[in-house]
Amino acid sequence: MRKTGVQKLALLSIILLIVLIFAGAIVRVTGSGLGCPDWPTCWGELVPPTSIEQVDEAYLEEKLPRFKKSAKRFGRDPDEITVAKLLEEYDPVQTWIEFTNRLLALPVLLANLLLMICCFRCRIMPGLGVGAFALVIISALTGIVVVASGLRSGVVTIHMALAFLQLFVLTYLYWGGIRPGTPRARVAGASRPQVMILLVCVMLEWAMGSQIREVTDKLMMERGIGSRGTWIDEISESLIYLIHRSFSWSILIAALWLGYKSKWSGYVPRLVLGLVFSLMVMGLILSTSGIHAVVQVLHVGAAGALVAAVYYWWLAAKPMDEGGSRG
Repeated sequence: MRKTGVQKLALLSIILLIVLIFAGAIVRVTGSGLGCPDWPTCWGELVPPTSIEQVDEAYLEEKLPRFKKSAKRFGRDPDEITVAKLLEEYDPVQTWIEFTNRLLALPVLLANLLLMICCFRCRIMPGLGVGAFALVIISALTGIVVVASGLRSGVVTIHMALAFLQLFVLTYLYWGGIRPGTPRARVAGASRPQVMILLVCVMLEWAMGSQIREVTDKLMMERGIGSRGTWIDEISESLIYLIHRSFSWSILIAALWLGYKSKWSGYVPRLVLGLVFSLMVMGLILSTSGIHAVVQVLHVGAAGALVAAVYYWWLAAKPMDEGGSRG
């Protein structure tokens, strides 16, 4: 079945958003969230400096009252915010990691803008098109708060939660953005209530994972990135980590059960199982390798892809009283 312009743009937006989630994870595990102390510029420039000699100290001095005010608003000690402190924290690698993350947000913004326009032109769910674009704007504004708050864990988690909410909206547009009178895609076998079990399990696992990432953020800020190898010793003592690790088996069992009911027809059940299995392997590596940075990035990005895939499965699953066609 030929995809509509809305579906194509929704799929493009999903892919770009997952790429951005990967980039955001890189920012988080490298501690680069404050690589740019200001927004929307970076160290006062549209293109950030590559060495500390290129940093405009006059700009920092001019904006220092604003930096202090933002720091106080979000619970930081404003007296800690000085030009000397900002220069001391300057790291060209972290600056460009954060700047690249910001650049990757531009294609997401553009794709969602085009999606909104297409929804209106095609008269296909224009309200959701506006919602998807609005979420991009809200997420960008939340990014400002993340910087101003000094990477407070709760604010970072909200920023990530907004990205996952965007995935839900975009996935619905991809599934439902069809021409009037065209049947929507269905995945045979499991019903919506049955797939909902898996979706709830995935979201609970994500919520627990977010709590664990907040702990790693705290450890990184207190001890530095070089201490990453020792984090697992402290994390493994927490109850939420033990539940998170064991709960992943329920997701695997649910995915296998639903795949069996669907007779593994179509790409969706196989994609979901592949993502679940990959995440479990990555979780095992993280628990034995001292929270390896690369694996942590892959783990976060794959979790985003899994949420979108399971939600699509739920949308395409048959209601209790209906059959389903291959999807």
